[in-house]
Amino acid sequence: MVDIHCHLLYGVDDGAATIEESVKMLQHAKKQGVTAIILTPHYRHGMFAHPNEKIAAHFSELLPLAGQLGIELALGTEYHVNSQIGEALQSGRCRTLAESGYVLSEYSHNSEFTYLYQMTEELLRCGYVPVIAHAERYACLVQEPSRVKELRRLGAWIQLNADAVLGLEGRAPKRFCKRLIAGDCADVIASDSHGANRRVCHLAECRGYLIKKFDAETADRLLLRNPTMIWRNEYR
Repeated sequence: MVDIHCHLLYGVDDGAATIEESVKMLQHAKKQGVTAIILTPHYRHGMFAHPNEKIAAHFSELLPLAGQLGIELALGTEYHVNSQIGEALQSGRCRTLAESGYVLSEYSHNSEFTYLYQMTEELLRCGYVPVIAHAERYACLVQEPSRVKELRRLGAWIQLNADAVLGLEGRAPKRFCKRLIAGDCADVIASDSHGANRRVCHLAECRGYLIKKFDAETADRLLLRNPTMIWRNEYR
């Protein structure tokens, strides 16, 4: 499996605190069957905005350790969307996913749909494909799931968290995720893992659930084929 959203990079956000914790997360991901990971530290003005130099240095330290486990690593950013996102990406202040044209875009839980729609259009206008992070968290989508189709028609990709799919975040998010998957309105499932002991990677359990409730083809599409397209900068 390929995990395109996680907070395994230590010391740069609310994810892994130390390199030791990062290594434990890598070891756990290996056991889960993950072979490639895009590290996506948060970027949010006033909260998470660590220098690129620090992120790159910590990434360089992890690369050989991941290689020993047979896991490929790449960098990205989980960008809490604001009006400066286009400039931030074009200037290199923030990273796309694995140097691709895909951008992991996060919103506040109570963001209005008009804002999601507007910023999705803006990113596409700038030449990027928005991957809307953990779509099950946004009230404007949960209350009207048909809006997900509108975003996908524009060109956005929809990412769900494995924990939400499994029901670990409550019944309502699980129902929403199941509805999107059944309606072929989800594109990627990722771990969004944050630690070695909290919010850990459950991609193996999620794969088993998808095979049982849907089929192996659905599991492969959401956990391997589509994430690999992002990794390789391929498009539909």
